[in-house]
Amino acid sequence: DPNKITGTLGADIFRLWVASVDYQADVRLSDELLKQVSEAYRKIRNTIKFLLGNLADFDPEENKVAFVDLAEIDQYIMIKTNNFLKAACAAYEDFRFDDVYRQTNNYVAFMSAFYLDFAKDVLYIEKQNDPKRRRMQTVFYESLDTILRVLTPIIPHTTSEAYGYLHHREAEDVYLLDLPQVKEYSGRIEEDYDLFMELREGVLKALEIARNDKLIGKSLSAHVTIYPKGKYRKLLSRLNVDLKQVFIVSKLDVKLEGEGSFKVPDLSVDVQSAAGDVCSRCWVVVDEIDEDGLCPRCHDIVDELQS
Repeated sequence: DPNKITGTLGADIFRLWVASVDYQADVRLSDELLKQVSEAYRKIRNTIKFLLGNLADFDPEENKVAFVDLAEIDQYIMIKTNNFLKAACAAYEDFRFDDVYRQTNNYVAFMSAFYLDFAKDVLYIEKQNDPKRRRMQTVFYESLDTILRVLTPIIPHTTSEAYGYLHHREAEDVYLLDLPQVKEYSGRIEEDYDLFMELREGVLKALEIARNDKLIGKSLSAHVTIYPKGKYRKLLSRLNVDLKQVFIVSKLDVKLEGEGSFKVPDLSVDVQSAAGDVCSRCWVVVDEIDEDGLCPRCHDIVDELQS
């Protein structure tokens, strides 16, 4: 009974289920399938909520950063967002709504597990107008704008509600906006950082093993040493990325000689507990903290804020 489903779960979850099925084949509906779609909807909504929450002080007309001025890792996410948009537009053109659903789930999972996770260190810790923070907010704005426009035909109540919380809107409602224009970007950044994501998987596995062995608790309590070989050594030599920040660890070394205990092709990793004191503001383990329990980075930020 559609009325019962919408009364219990809401119209948007029912609409999302409709979009998730291949209408050219036999369509199945069960409580288990609705549960799966409800979970997908929850992840989408939470991602939208997180993006919105970190854009409260962002005015795209004043604070938006040009693509060429973004950090490489930010450019990579912009390219992945553009890829999501391109795939969704192609699916809509062919009435493959189930593919829009899959592309959305994949994009949201990628963002949540990677960029949104380590971005907190900059968004929550740095000063309001810090260039790194404005660069990340630019990526957040592009991501949110794309998600809302892509999903408006499927979950219009949710996207309209979320759009209403944006402080700087292009139209009265998201319904009145077209899909964004697909852009063309250079392939080098994407190729390099796709390979970097493989390296990251190796580091995350090493961290997981160390956590299971009770060597560390949270990843911020870790001191990681990476021994790259072959393709990964060449990759790290040309990337401009803050590895500590991306891996969410307190200390990190890259060594060209030697070998770590955790091994995958072209990479080995050692993980140990980071020595030092925990900063009371950013929770990073550092060599020394001040009398207020702050690391040098947080001390400078707080000192400037107070002055």
